[in-house]
Amino acid sequence: MAQAINLMVAGMLAVVLLPTASARAQHAAGPYFLTLHVAGGTGLVALGGGYRLAHERLEPELLVGYVPRRLSGGKALAIFTLKTTWLPWKVGLGAARWQTQPVTLGAMVNYTTGQQFFLTNNTAGRYRPGYYWWSSAVRLGLLAGTRLSYGRPGSARTAAYAELSTNDLHLVSALTNHSLRLPDILTLGGGLKQTLK
Repeated sequence: MAQAINLMVAGMLAVVLLPTASARAQHAAGPYFLTLHVAGGTGLVALGGGYRLAHERLEPELLVGYVPRRLSGGKALAIFTLKTTWLPWKVGLGAARWQTQPVTLGAMVNYTTGQQFFLTNNTAGRYRPGYYWWSSAVRLGLLAGTRLSYGRPGSARTAAYAELSTNDLHLVSALTNHSLRLPDILTLGGGLKQTLK
């Protein structure tokens, strides 16, 4: 399992890093970026990267997360997340090197590995049909956050971000269990993004 995760991370980084050679030659920031993400439903820590689209307003990315055994209640877990963040606008902060995106919105889908997780109850075979209507391995989520970035115009930028997220199971639980409060269904996450040259 650990070797498979290492190979996937190495392959993903190669896919992200190799196409930046032409951008380096032009001495301009490329649309590729690397991400270090902490918490937020993607694992204790997650690494990944992506590609900026739509005039750098849309950021699809792939993250590979890790949850250590002591936090998972059993075996260490790997979480694979496809995430897209929309950046509606950016604001300069005095000097041209500092920018903020006061509002970011996004969605994600993640898959958690492990024998205790199942795609459907029917594939698990552990519970009577209809007992669990959801998948314990796959979560669909929504997020909102904010970002602060630094870098010269046309060059690589480093951004720090924070976001609140929730998922399908938390939202349905909140609708059916009115004793749940916002802190019960929201998860705080954050991290760093580095644009590649």
